Amino acid sequence: MPLEINALLRSVEEWKGVTLAPFRCYHFRLLDRNCLLVKSGIGLERAIDATYALLAATNLQILVSFGIAGAVNDKLQVGDVVVASHTCMLDKQIASRFQRLAPLSGAARHAATQALQQRGARLVSGIAITTRGSQNVQLNLKEIGYPILEMETAGMARVAAEQGISLMVLRAVSDTPQVPLPFSIEAVIDEEYNLRIGKIIKTILQHPRIVLQYRWMIQNAEKAAENAAIALIAALSQPELVVSPPVL
Repeated sequence: MPLEINALLRSVEEWKGVTLAPFRCYHFRLLDRNCLLVKSGIGLERAIDATYALLAATNLQILVSFGIAGAVNDKLQVGDVVVASHTCMLDKQIASRFQRLAPLSGAARHAATQALQQRGARLVSGIAITTRGSQNVQLNLKEIGYPILEMETAGMARVAAEQGISLMVLRAVSDTPQVPLPFSIEAVIDEEYNLRIGKIIKTILQHPRIVLQYRWMIQNAEKAAENAAIALIAALSQPELVVSPPVL
């Protein structure tokens, strides 16, 4: 999303906008790495399409699922960053098989941890649960470390596994059970995962108290996006980003 993209671009010295049809992309360099940030948009299918587009046009060494997410339980605070060790798809309370992801190298994890400590946030290991919206996750998943809900990673993981590409997942927490979103995600997106701005405005007008909650939501999302960007840049600034080969 633009919120996530802008946070990352502010953390790099120089970048160039390019097009990878139909996606808008941003190229920058860190150390000796060529990095390509793709504006995929929200949702599983867009993430899958963006991943295929990347693989068709570039010679990737590693893929990163980057952005914000919601915490499932009360173990995480807004701004904490999760490096996912596994991902799965959750649909109608049924979780798919867990897929293992590439772990951060020791140096990359240490650098990201140090950068986040300066902002009063943590870097922890967790599980990225991909879902269409805010589902009521069952207890057995809540008990697995630090689970987060997001909307893209399982699709990227599927393509990465097909192509033999390592996938690293880094997501920052923007909402928690204690600091929830003021409205249901499903209620404000359409079948194509586009935000229904009119629906958001209508909801706010019908429930004026949401205005303050909406402001907090934006502030928390901005904080999370900034922390995710800071952690990722710190990790990318290390010669070795992930443990190679990844644990299978």
